[in-house]
Amino acid sequence: MQVKDVAAWNAMVHGYFENGRVEEGVRLFDEMPVRDVISWTSMIGGLDLNGKSEEALYVFKKMLSSGVEPTWSTFACVLSACANAVEFNLGFQVHGHVVKLGCCFHEFISASLITFYANCMKIEDAHKIFNETLTKNVVKWTALLTGYVWNNKNQDALSVFGDMTKMGVLPNQSTFSSTLNACCGLEALDKGKEIHTMAIRLGFETDVFVGNSLIVMYTECGNVNSAIAVFRNINEKDIVLWNSIIVGSAQHGFGTWALIFFNQMIRAGVDADEITFTGLLSACSRSGMLQKGRCFFEYISRHKSNALRLQHYACMVDILGRCGKLDEAEELVRNMPVKANSMIWLALLSACRMHSNLEVAERCAKRILDLDPSCTLKHLYDDQNKDFEEEEHGIMQINLSLSRSMAVAQMMILKKDEGFVILQINLSCQII
Repeated sequence: MQVKDVAAWNAMVHGYFENGRVEEGVRLFDEMPVRDVISWTSMIGGLDLNGKSEEALYVFKKMLSSGVEPTWSTFACVLSACANAVEFNLGFQVHGHVVKLGCCFHEFISASLITFYANCMKIEDAHKIFNETLTKNVVKWTALLTGYVWNNKNQDALSVFGDMTKMGVLPNQSTFSSTLNACCGLEALDKGKEIHTMAIRLGFETDVFVGNSLIVMYTECGNVNSAIAVFRNINEKDIVLWNSIIVGSAQHGFGTWALIFFNQMIRAGVDADEITFTGLLSACSRSGMLQKGRCFFEYISRHKSNALRLQHYACMVDILGRCGKLDEAEELVRNMPVKANSMIWLALLSACRMHSNLEVAERCAKRILDLDPSCTLKHLYDDQNKDFEEEEHGIMQINLSLSRSMAVAQMMILKKDEGFVILQINLSCQII
């Protein structure tokens, strides 16, 4: 095979992965008569890009066993895969190897190392590598900033952003996204607005990636009107953007707007996915739209059954429960095609609290016990006590008391094996 032929195969493999056509990319790679280091690197990077980081690391090991020497580009891809798969031992070994080769300060390798250590919850090591790099460009600054956000050190992330701008380094899309995520974590609306102003000044006002982060930031900070304004200003809207505005509107009591955006999305020719449906059902639940919730759930069940997930059942149970349809909600749970998990039974139990229905509550508690039969539960509220004992289980005792005024319920494991454990669960059932 001539070199140009290998290059053509490599370009096709790379193209498949870039467009999310993973199976075709893997099949083409397997069919290659001859593979060079670019072939292997394209395969590793492509799998990692499409969320298959562990498979990417397996391919890297096969590459080494085949006698192909990695390049700096290969190591950058492998470190990225180690970061995403949180494979610390392998990543640490790769770090040592690139140090020996003298390429650890290569732009993309150093950025990958920062991300790797940050993802492995070693943010101090990530910052040390950043400090040791000779040139600090936007890629490395963003890697460090994102690492702090990943480690839930949002104030430190904002400090990194401030230091970066003071050094005259202009943010890119990823920088803005991570910085806005930090603002979300701190509920720092004013800082978020400041970042928004900078994004507009640098020409990112209509960027989908930055726009999505702005929508999430504004909705998380409770400023849905500003989120809607950002959304309307973006011309090319993808499914991620639509989902962000639908879910954000649903979360903060703008249920009607969530349904309006859904209708606009359908008219725009964008197909809904499971996140869209979760947002719609949540909107119906929080806004008390029983009939619309029923219609959406029936539509999903009949026409989009492949997108139906447990959280959709939990949302529908919550819709019925909030409206006092406890028997219907219980019937829905019992007739599910898959076994209900604790999230769904807790949603129904929360509805029992709202409507002081002890009969259904007892059955819910039994079902929850079935998920862990060694536990003894006590469901506490502050008035209208009722005791229930199940003799055949011996250790099971459920004390139920319900109150409409109680905002948060406590579910406690009173006895487990020979010891005692206490567990608190919030039964307000925040679905999204």
